[in-house]
Amino acid sequence: MIYQYIAPSQALKEFVRDYLIAHFNFDRNKNIPFKPYSPKPEQTITFLPKGKLTIWNPLTDETQLAPVISICGQQVSRYNFYLTSEYLMLRIHFQPGALFRLLGIPLLEFTDSWFDAESVIGREILEVNERLANCRNYGEMIAVVEDYLTIKIKKVRAGTHPLDKVASYLFSNPYQCSLDWLSKQAFLCPRQFNRKFNERMGVGPKLYSRVVRFYNAYQYKETHPKEDWLTIALRFGYTDYQHMVKDFNQFAQVNPNLWIDQDNQSPERILNLE
Repeated sequence: MIYQYIAPSQALKEFVRDYLIAHFNFDRNKNIPFKPYSPKPEQTITFLPKGKLTIWNPLTDETQLAPVISICGQQVSRYNFYLTSEYLMLRIHFQPGALFRLLGIPLLEFTDSWFDAESVIGREILEVNERLANCRNYGEMIAVVEDYLTIKIKKVRAGTHPLDKVASYLFSNPYQCSLDWLSKQAFLCPRQFNRKFNERMGVGPKLYSRVVRFYNAYQYKETHPKEDWLTIALRFGYTDYQHMVKDFNQFAQVNPNLWIDQDNQSPERILNLE
């Protein structure tokens, strides 16, 4: 079993931030812990060579079975993931703007959804998933995906845009810059910048910044459990604790302490894989 982030080859770093492989085996006769999933600053393609994933939205009470291969734009809602007893997943996390370049489709079409990749890319993507299911080890799985991406990227005509670098900057500095300043770095007026950002990232820059800040705050808490929430709130640019709680209520639908408790019961934590 494994739950591991893996860096891409040097040739693919322009497009790929990293890969995540998750492989779990649970006793069929015991309850399988669900995975609470809050918005993260990412745009992805996810392969499920083995097992199935059921997605429940606690706000709308809607349930769906995830496609075998999903294209996911920027998520902005909380979900719970329910896995089968054996579950094997490989997810590609793309660099800002890279999934837009690869697909040639505005990422607004994929915001907050798990979209069937076959309907967008074609049967070739199913063949990749079949090869993944027959791999003998995790290294072979990475090689299969990288071979596919190398061929796919050679056909990409759209180059990088200055906005992609701005989005990368926001990933590390989500609360330090004004919209006017960000627009100037992308050589766009604020209105054009907002439109282009939605096109390439799936959401506007303000919402993206909020997602990044929320994600950074709870990730920091998990690695610094003794740090109090007020100190963390101020560290990540919130005006006070209640300001941060508003983001947790929107993105995690629970308060900060309850979110950390739920996340600590994720499958990878129960199996001591993270």
